Amino acid sequence: MKAQKDTTIETLRGAVIILVVIGHVIGSASDGGMKVSDDSFLRYFYYTFIDPIQMPLFTVIAGWVYTLRPVVREKINDFIQKKVLRVLVPMLVVGICYFLLQYFTPGTNNKGNLLDIWKLLIFPYTLFWYLYSLFLVFVIIAFIDSFHKMNTINNWLIIFCISFFMLLLRDTIIPSEQPNYFSYKGTIYLLPCFVLGVGLNRFKAFFQGRIMKYSIPIILVLCVIIQQLSWFKVIDYSVHKDTIVGLLIGLLGTMMLLRFHLKTNWLIWFGGFAYSIYLFHAFGTAGGRIILKRFDIHSSALIFIVSLTAGLLLPIVAEKILDKFKITRMLFLGKS
Repeated sequence: MKAQKDTTIETLRGAVIILVVIGHVIGSASDGGMKVSDDSFLRYFYYTFIDPIQMPLFTVIAGWVYTLRPVVREKINDFIQKKVLRVLVPMLVVGICYFLLQYFTPGTNNKGNLLDIWKLLIFPYTLFWYLYSLFLVFVIIAFIDSFHKMNTINNWLIIFCISFFMLLLRDTIIPSEQPNYFSYKGTIYLLPCFVLGVGLNRFKAFFQGRIMKYSIPIILVLCVIIQQLSWFKVIDYSVHKDTIVGLLIGLLGTMMLLRFHLKTNWLIWFGGFAYSIYLFHAFGTAGGRIILKRFDIHSSALIFIVSLTAGLLLPIVAEKILDKFKITRMLFLGKS
């Protein structure tokens, strides 16, 4: 696998994990992270450059990498068991640790009820929703691929269109009050991104054709214009990451980034720790913010820098330590 790694993919993996950490430092809403106001520059930055691109890019990369070693029908049980170990075990173990830390540490956001800790088995919890949803995506793709239903461009297009329209119809068909068991709503959001990643690697010639070459940047620019007009209230239209405009920005933006064939060594280095950073970055971002406030430091710039630095470096240190012992390597990192 190491010999097959693509420098563009590894560069983008490093870039997107930094975007994810920046997003959680800022907070997805005004009641999270740094609790920045909705009319601040940081909120605008999050809305424009982070929210629409971070999860699509992360998931497209996962789909692209999956095609390097796709599942075969005889090995589907082994594939799912490995994903349970790699994805679900760390999700639960690290999620429980984070839940307890939030509950017992003064100054944290969104404290839960200690008696609700069992819900982590069934419902998505904070940033760990992504891992539950990604695991289900892996299972779905494993069954589709094991029956060779994405081995031709026509079959792939059918699967992609179905998954895309499932997302567009999700909030119409599924009531908002419907419990989000096993983060299945997030699964519907991630599935077209993962399928796109499979197609981008498996059918490169299709995406390098003349029509795709020119239509992707044109549609992307139009979607970004609509997004900006919405933000500045020039038009009465709300753009979110899972609306058609938001989703197109994420998917088309990812395709454009792949087209640039970027290679940056320091991003590749961070990309090598992307999974651990995702698992543990919230401990660093929250810790940095709380410590500064304990010292009565309220500078937004300083809080942003310290929280971002802690969110990136603490997980790397944690991985180095946890990887030394068999039990911690398995429980916290999902490695056999």
